[in-house]
Amino acid sequence: MKRIAAIAMLCLLAITAGCSKVPAGYTGVIVNLMGSDKGVAPTEATVGYKWLTPNEELFLFPTFAQNFNLQQVKFQDRDGMTISAPIGITLRAKQGAAPLLFQTYRKSMDEIIQVNVPQVVRNAFNNAGSKVKASEVYGPGKEAFLKAIEAQVQQHFDGKGIVVESLYLNGEIVLPPQVVEALNNSITATQKAQQRENELRQTEAEAAKVRAAAQGDKDAAILKAQGEAESLNIRGEALRKNPGVVELNAIEKWDGKLPVYMTSGTATPFIGIGK
Repeated sequence: MKRIAAIAMLCLLAITAGCSKVPAGYTGVIVNLMGSDKGVAPTEATVGYKWLTPNEELFLFPTFAQNFNLQQVKFQDRDGMTISAPIGITLRAKQGAAPLLFQTYRKSMDEIIQVNVPQVVRNAFNNAGSKVKASEVYGPGKEAFLKAIEAQVQQHFDGKGIVVESLYLNGEIVLPPQVVEALNNSITATQKAQQRENELRQTEAEAAKVRAAAQGDKDAAILKAQGEAESLNIRGEALRKNPGVVELNAIEKWDGKLPVYMTSGTATPFIGIGK
């Protein structure tokens, strides 16, 4: 009885020893290590338990997106200046692509990320960097530069079973000291030019304000003079048409006394009284 139990236990261990699992979120491939059928299975090992013979091995590849830090990637610009950038990448295995992945790299996903991915990214940076100056990968041109590299990396891995969702900076791009100095000088010059332009605009605005005030004073003086002239014209015309008004005004202002001194030609202030 004990012998039968021992045999049964050994059989159970043998069965469970050959049991492997493809978890949710993974795609797998079974590799035959021995015999005439050795090699990669042509079909994907989908999610679930798999019974493996002693000469078979299961390789798993995650189909969910993962972020990886590639540390500092060094490359050169078209002038041969060395630039470095801390790069991160988000990628995953394409669903159903496990056989293609293993046939291409003969490695696990971790090994691919540690060895192959940094090489491809570095080559893409060198390729893109050789076409631009160091100053062009910093500031406004940085986004376009990274997008061009991301497109190259995506295209490279797309036909090999890996989906690159994004490639991004994990920090600041490190430029050569002379480039940094030139950029700082350019920024300072731009700021000074902007300041001078602002000062010029302010001066022009103040001058325009003074001119407007002077024009206002001028217009007011002209209007006043025109008003006075029109008033004199109206009064003169009225007096010409009514000469008696002058005598009437004189009578109204006369205090009834004759002048003490009279020179020749001075009108005698007598008032004619009708007979």
